[in-house]
Amino acid sequence: MKYLNRLQLPETLPVGIEVWLLEFDFDSNQLADDWTLLSAEEKARALRFHQLRDRVRFIATRAALRRLLAECVMVSPQALRIVTNSFGKPHLHAHSGIAFSVSHAGNFALIALSTQGEVGVDIEQCHRDVANLEAHVLSPVERAWKIWSSKNFIELWVVKESVLKALGFGIAEYLPAITVLPNHDGSYCIIHDQTEWAKVNAWSISAPIHYAAALALTHQSQSLAKRQPFLS
Repeated sequence: MKYLNRLQLPETLPVGIEVWLLEFDFDSNQLADDWTLLSAEEKARALRFHQLRDRVRFIATRAALRRLLAECVMVSPQALRIVTNSFGKPHLHAHSGIAFSVSHAGNFALIALSTQGEVGVDIEQCHRDVANLEAHVLSPVERAWKIWSSKNFIELWVVKESVLKALGFGIAEYLPAITVLPNHDGSYCIIHDQTEWAKVNAWSISAPIHYAAALALTHQSQSLAKRQPFLS
């Protein structure tokens, strides 16, 4: 990796949330060190990527995640056991109080950590081709109200992906089930009619130029005081 920086998050987010921005260095010699932190399953998954850059993204992101989680639970990165649910959402075995989410696009990845509920994060490149995606993404309410267009479609996309990651479901089949309404303060009202789903909130978060990013949280802390250090 080239660098790992902690992002400044919106003040309306509850305490106990961190998001880290990782910039990839595709020519770095550190990948060998990152490789030693991965589990056998993660190494096998990495080797299934045919493109070198995709492999680097996975290895560097998973190694950075392991380093961050290891600091939280005070064990070695190699000792962590990361497992997935039936939809592929990863979680930390034997440490249910810490949730996490990762996303990568282009030269960057985001890693979100939470002690306040299930978290989802997504980052996308703004110049991504979105032609003909509206029919597969927009909810009936969004189509009727015409809030979202091709100009801000990536903003909608990252919010919906972050919400579904927080909920722990697959992405494609549930995108139209979620309605995203901007609150005009960097946060979003999330509406769905799935009674078995948790309440979820979402926020726009800072991203590098030409990228968009969002974070979602399934249940929000009652305290929305000024942000404090993670796990303080």
